[in-house]
Amino acid sequence: MEREELMKLPTTAYVLLGLLTIREMSGYDLKLLADRSIKHFYWSPTKSQIYSELRRLESHGLVTMREIIQEHRPDKRLYSITPAGREAIQQWLESTDVKPDTYKSLFLLKVFLGHLLPQDTLMSLFEERRQQVEEELQRCEKQQHDLEEQMQQSAAAEDASFPLLTLQNGIGRIRAELAWMRATLDKLKNGR
Repeated sequence: MEREELMKLPTTAYVLLGLLTIREMSGYDLKLLADRSIKHFYWSPTKSQIYSELRRLESHGLVTMREIIQEHRPDKRLYSITPAGREAIQQWLESTDVKPDTYKSLFLLKVFLGHLLPQDTLMSLFEERRQQVEEELQRCEKQQHDLEEQMQQSAAAEDASFPLLTLQNGIGRIRAELAWMRATLDKLKNGR
């Protein structure tokens, strides 16, 4: 595969290649890992995106697939990154093509249009979002604790330090959102 063509892969393909550098995985395993590891700062691809990208990556020789026959469950397909796949992810990582982050929030869109909402509806919206964010903070803090514990017990501590950095960034953003939310709720309770 030519180097130019490698750079035209969608970001989801690079996400999967990067995750496959950890170990051989099924599409299901990749979805679980993405949900646990990158969702707090990027996005987690859908199952359909994962499976279509795995087929594309396999057709380009960037991953291989082996089928595991299972007796009482559907057969399992495990994917591994190939040397060409490692070259592709390395080339993508080393490129200086970093775009500004994008952020979509249905909650903030509703807040932006909050002048159209009754006070009690607006308050309910904030309370619901606050609860979601607090639950996310608890999940991320548990992940951080587990990752730090794993790093203390493992020789691969250096590899885990980079996921820890992204997790700490996510925790900082969540805490900032909670602080903003508390201050905004106080303002709203006192009459906008």
